Amino acid sequence: MQSLLNESAADTWIQIAPLLETAMAQLGEQEHNAIVLRFYEGKALKQVGAALGTGEDAARMRINRALEKLRKFFAGRGLTLSAAVIAAAVSTSAVQAAPVGLAATVTAAVVQGTAVTTSTLTLIKGVLKIMAWTKAKTAIVVGASVLLAAGTTTLTVKEIAAHRAAASWRHPNPDPDRAPLMVEILPTKYRFVDDMSAGSHDDNWIGIGQRVRDIARVAYHWHPGRILFAETEPTDRYDFISTLPQTSGAALQAELKRKLGFVGHPETRDMDVLALKVRRSNAPGLKPPIDGRNDGSSRGHYHCNNAPLSSDSLHFPGIARFLEEYFETPVIDQTGLTQNYHIDLKWNERWGQDPNHDALKQALLDQLGLELVPSRESIEMLVVEKSPN
Repeated sequence: MQSLLNESAADTWIQIAPLLETAMAQLGEQEHNAIVLRFYEGKALKQVGAALGTGEDAARMRINRALEKLRKFFAGRGLTLSAAVIAAAVSTSAVQAAPVGLAATVTAAVVQGTAVTTSTLTLIKGVLKIMAWTKAKTAIVVGASVLLAAGTTTLTVKEIAAHRAAASWRHPNPDPDRAPLMVEILPTKYRFVDDMSAGSHDDNWIGIGQRVRDIARVAYHWHPGRILFAETEPTDRYDFISTLPQTSGAALQAELKRKLGFVGHPETRDMDVLALKVRRSNAPGLKPPIDGRNDGSSRGHYHCNNAPLSSDSLHFPGIARFLEEYFETPVIDQTGLTQNYHIDLKWNERWGQDPNHDALKQALLDQLGLELVPSRESIEMLVVEKSPN
């Protein structure tokens, strides 16, 4: 029976792990802290109540409310799970998925079961507020645990971040800027995760559950819709890290060849493409940029600020490159628009559904006044093939 329970919790964890950080961020501060203490740190209800300055019954109610909110969050994304199953999955799997040391206690007082002093309680609450403020993952708890267990009396965000920097790079929400300097490709450890994160430099990347074409895209600094495979494209998925200053691209190319046996080379070919053109000028969705700069997308949503419609930057590629990746077809920018824009494009698409090409094309026209027209062009493609040696 215990084996079956563990297997069920493990399967649930695989489903919820990519969404857990976002789900936790929806909780109130006290609910968030209660979940961390109870399930990430394995504290008894009495200990949770003491750390939060409440009683055991109040801690139980707070945890139950938090679990119910998590259940509703996951249900809204197609995962029908009970609160008990979510609790079991987090308590049994979160520690293993987090960096080594997560099991360290929040304070020596809690470990020993002794009364929590006023000064210690104040320090604990300060740590928990920092966690809520940064929407930190479980690695933050490690930093707080180590510092407190050592008797540290001054706790700063910088010190906690230093411990997080030593965390393993292979988790569902990677941070390239805090990862070790290295280049590596490994078979993915998460079956249902597809996440690629860019750091502060063009050659600073971590990918979880990525295809070979995604790794080649980063290694060769290539557009996502302009990659061809000389033979059948492989379906296996991998985790990769590429964080070496200035030389990551070449190093990742070498690792792609050494580990998976693939190399890429540019080749000009006649291809079916989509031409991005202006159908209606002065559309309301093409707005002047505001402070800051960003470029990103999620299901049914593309947004950017202070970015051109098309560029060669992997960090701020513009909407043309997003469309190229979405349609998996080369997109040629023929709008003649060269300025930067603030764009917030939305269309009807739900989690678990196939890409809604028609809805996105209609949203482009209605909101941005742009259209995609099929065409045939001679363009440079990256041809990926098996290495001869």
